[in-house]
Amino acid sequence: MTTGTVDLKVREVIKPHNVLCLYPYVKEVPVYEFFPPIGLEYVATAVSDMVESIRIVDFRYVKDPMSYFTPSVDTALVSVNWNYTYDEVCAVIRQIPPQVRVIVGGRQATDFVEDLFNRCPNISIIVRGEGELTLRDLFSGRPMEEVKGISYLDNGKVIHNESRQLFSLQEVKRPDRSLRTTHYRATIKGIDLGFGFDAIMSSRGCPYSCKFCSFKLNPLGQLRKWEARSPESTVEEIESLDADFVAFVDDNFTADMKRVEKICDLIIEKGIKKMFLCNVRIDIARKPALVEKMKKAGFKILMVGLESAQDKSLDALQKGFKTARVKEVFHVLADSGMLINGYFIIGIIGEVEEEMLEISSYAREIGIDFISLSRLRWEKFSALEDIVKANKGYYIGKDNGIYSEKYGRKELTTILKRIDRDFYTPGQVMQITGKAFKLGILTPRRLLRLLYYVPYILLKTKASTRRMKKAMKEKR
Repeated sequence: MTTGTVDLKVREVIKPHNVLCLYPYVKEVPVYEFFPPIGLEYVATAVSDMVESIRIVDFRYVKDPMSYFTPSVDTALVSVNWNYTYDEVCAVIRQIPPQVRVIVGGRQATDFVEDLFNRCPNISIIVRGEGELTLRDLFSGRPMEEVKGISYLDNGKVIHNESRQLFSLQEVKRPDRSLRTTHYRATIKGIDLGFGFDAIMSSRGCPYSCKFCSFKLNPLGQLRKWEARSPESTVEEIESLDADFVAFVDDNFTADMKRVEKICDLIIEKGIKKMFLCNVRIDIARKPALVEKMKKAGFKILMVGLESAQDKSLDALQKGFKTARVKEVFHVLADSGMLINGYFIIGIIGEVEEEMLEISSYAREIGIDFISLSRLRWEKFSALEDIVKANKGYYIGKDNGIYSEKYGRKELTTILKRIDRDFYTPGQVMQITGKAFKLGILTPRRLLRLLYYVPYILLKTKASTRRMKKAMKEKR
């Protein structure tokens, strides 16, 4: 294999022996700072029995990741999942030694097949959509023309094989954590909080139809029905984890509340002592007994999608509830003793600045501890594109953010920062700290450790901001 554009003969047989799986993000989206790359781990586990060796290298934690490319490594699997630091990820791919076959996958790779081939001429194959079964077909030695779900170059032309249909969650093995080269710890700005962290997927998809959301569709636009693993399988995996804190990465963990109750019962019955975090829908507040059981089982943080403080926006997004309903039932969550995070979106079509700024007072009123703010974004195959076209003055930016003539990226960033400042008062921070102590998330030792590093965190944040501003100026 040469350093030029890689052309593969459709009859070429791919039989890797020693494989590296790369998570090439040196800097991660802050909310996912310490999450293991569970999607890449599923893929690695799916083919681990077909190769001599396979390792997962997380660039966030390895000082010299390229040192893992020993002469015996013949194949690299690269996860390109976010548009975050896309240029840097492409640079990493181009640095992979020329004798190594490069196979790329992930949501971003699926969306930008041609662009990746142009930017990274050493890429051999791009896997579109879910990769577990596709890679098994590839590694089994099937001719490339017969493998569904891949794209490759043939005589300089990009060939797109037929897409692979979605497969059942039951068909894939749970991640083999022994393939990691990293022991994951909960951190803030890289500062260890004092406990191990891991993630688990117990269900996939979402049964609801919020207009801004793409959870129901995979990167190929295929309908992903809500599907869940059994409570027994889920708890068996939890029991095997060497971590104090476990996050459920399910899009909607509480879609089936009877299943959630069974999971809690098994955790309690087996005496598993771990802390849990999960995404829930406001409907869980209709089941106070289940909320109490979740707390008893070790759930410490609930992440609730509320999106807006305006009924007109909730209607437009098809959330299925109004603010009055939220105010009526939210006390069940607020009084549970668990930490409650509220997801909100700014820049919703039709909302003005004054309405966006109401998020902070609304969140405090209903008893939320944290707020997570994001800009409205268009994802491929979501229903937002038609809505944007129907609203004069709105447009989709290069970063897929949805903006208007009045509220561009700069203006929305200013509003976002103001909401954060208004919400996180000293009293709010004290409330969060007190709850975290009661829940056992914070201990005096952990708090002292965090306080010790606060000056370092602030300096690191300022330095990062300066670098970002400099990079933006250079791009202009």
